[in-house]
Amino acid sequence: MSILEQILEYIFLPNCGVCGKIEKGYLCKNCEKELKKYVYENKKIIIDDGDLKKERKIHIEHIFKYSELVRKLIIQYKFNDKAYLYKTFCEFIVKQEKIVDFIKSYDIIIPVPIHKLRMRERGYNQSILIAKELAKKCGVDVFTNVLIKARNNKVQSTLSKSEREENTKDVYKLMNPEKINNKKVLIFDDVYTTGTTVKSCINEIAKGKPNTIGILTLARD
Repeated sequence: MSILEQILEYIFLPNCGVCGKIEKGYLCKNCEKELKKYVYENKKIIIDDGDLKKERKIHIEHIFKYSELVRKLIIQYKFNDKAYLYKTFCEFIVKQEKIVDFIKSYDIIIPVPIHKLRMRERGYNQSILIAKELAKKCGVDVFTNVLIKARNNKVQSTLSKSEREENTKDVYKLMNPEKINNKKVLIFDDVYTTGTTVKSCINEIAKGKPNTIGILTLARD
């Protein structure tokens, strides 16, 4: 923990992000038990990399089902200035042995970027906050300068499936490809709905010729 984080914890007592109870780990036992009801049952699936004209086996893990309590917390986290909730989410995630082992099987985490204009409005990238904390706790690298969002497209949640596919074309751009060459890369995003966002990221990341690409999302809609 940095000196700044220690000072902030001294001034502002840490609390459970779900119920507000003072809790050093940012998640009380009762709320941890409640969140376990929303754990997603994962399966390995194959995503068709359309732009690459071939199938690439992608291991995807989703942590939660995007419903009720989890949906409420993620909306608050993204849109209601409750950035501190990343601590609560990470506290839960690092207690899931299967997910931790999955993260540790990769060399690098790359969080899905947001455009600089949206970053200015929101003040933080929700995926970066979680990715950095998970990388630190799991002993892997996190790169935020490899994938950038080059175009400020429409918000995906407002669009149909066909509109989402068009909306994500040429949105992401690969930078510093040498950093991921022959590496095991894990892309992290908050909510997976139709898969168009992560597919667009996969197609761009694949240009850097990584050894493996995986996907981890906070929740599956």
